[in-house]
Amino acid sequence: MSAVKKRMILIQPYPENSAGVSSTTGSFPPLGLLVLDALTPKDKWDVEIVDESRNRFDVNMDTSNVSLVGISLWTNQAPRAYGIAEVFRRRGIPVILGGPHPSIMPEEAMRYGDSVCVGEAESIWPTILEDFESDSLQRVYEGGVPNLDIVPVIKNPFTDAYRWGIVQTARGCPYNCSFCSVTLINGRSMRYRPIEDVVEEFKNIKPRIVMVADDNFIGSGRRGRERAIELCKALYELRKQGVRKYWGTQCTQNLGQEDEVLKWMYKAGCRTVLFGLESINKKVIKDMNKGINTPGDYAENIRNTQRHGITVVGSFIFGNDGDDENVFKDTLDFINEVGIGTQNVNISCPMPGTKLFSDMKAAGRLRYTNFPEDWEKYNLRYVTLEPKNLTPLELYKKRGEVAYKLTGSNLFLLKRFIRNLWDTRSPVAAVFALLWNRACRDNKDEYEHQINLLKQEEQASMTEDIGVLQLFSEHYSRRA
Repeated sequence: MSAVKKRMILIQPYPENSAGVSSTTGSFPPLGLLVLDALTPKDKWDVEIVDESRNRFDVNMDTSNVSLVGISLWTNQAPRAYGIAEVFRRRGIPVILGGPHPSIMPEEAMRYGDSVCVGEAESIWPTILEDFESDSLQRVYEGGVPNLDIVPVIKNPFTDAYRWGIVQTARGCPYNCSFCSVTLINGRSMRYRPIEDVVEEFKNIKPRIVMVADDNFIGSGRRGRERAIELCKALYELRKQGVRKYWGTQCTQNLGQEDEVLKWMYKAGCRTVLFGLESINKKVIKDMNKGINTPGDYAENIRNTQRHGITVVGSFIFGNDGDDENVFKDTLDFINEVGIGTQNVNISCPMPGTKLFSDMKAAGRLRYTNFPEDWEKYNLRYVTLEPKNLTPLELYKKRGEVAYKLTGSNLFLLKRFIRNLWDTRSPVAAVFALLWNRACRDNKDEYEHQINLLKQEEQASMTEDIGVLQLFSEHYSRRA
């Protein structure tokens, strides 16, 4: 007679306040949970995955037969994650917290979970399950940055319900930008999955559109370029066998100088790539410690990438200390002049653990510090730091104006689509750009709500300043 299986629930939370969260969230499955599911012995466990971007967790659900809960979270998901964890812990069900935010803030996470997994889970998840079964769960588990040949090949049919598939071929990033937490979690050395595993996973993905969730697809140096070509050749062979996927990824902008890599990426099915351009201002790039970016090369690298049939998503950050009031118009003019297919226009956000966060905290420039509740605002859309050369209201409004001018008009989007189709000679790439532009449109109601909140904050600050001046005036009047 077979043993009764235990029930496990794995949860990807979704912020209560989803302001600024991309509307594409929920289009592809939660990769981290799929990995945990694949690592969990099916002869001992029944695993249920709850992705809150699609279906909200029901606090009234029957949890009488739930033995263990795992929650993976990003920073802006922390308040929601901790609230869900509390529901289960009140019912005596142990909760494991993991993912990027607990890996950077383990002391905080320990207040809300029974155990915290720091780093990558592949090497430590079997130990966590063994400790649970022996009633000896530890408070903290260190997963570290293991060799990626232990990453399981995902075969979960759960992915069939999504519009896009997702796969990761590498982890780590050789650069250490001041605003980015990737190196804190995944390290600065590039680690690559075996190509045969990646190909097998591509075969298992049912949607025809796939997100390759690498932080830097080509890594750095000759090894990175050679590996990218080798992988793309394998995916090209897969396409010739009838497994025809179209995919996108992200990379540093120097990819535009790599004709051989671009040629094979296109043949392998790549039709879009996100470049973290961040700024067209050299001083800002230097302050960010992003030496791989050379603004003088942006235009040609973008055009060359698009000449190879791959549309470019240019990602920009506003609100840097080196920005002035001209940065918005200059960036807008650059995007239109070069003909970037689509873009992200974000607000500088000091994520925990980064140099930017520690610098802003030391300078007293964090605008929201009621943690963990305020982590929800750290999503690249709120003004979470005090800008140096603009007011928070000016920054928010001007960033919104840029976004509207680039995506708000259907006629303008049609013109951009036609130009991108001409530049790339790829209908698929041009459609990708069009869909991205539509998905990146700001929510009008949320935009106006934030404007009103910032106006209220500004008015309250002015009232406080007036009150201080009155106190000084009364003080010196009495002395006189």
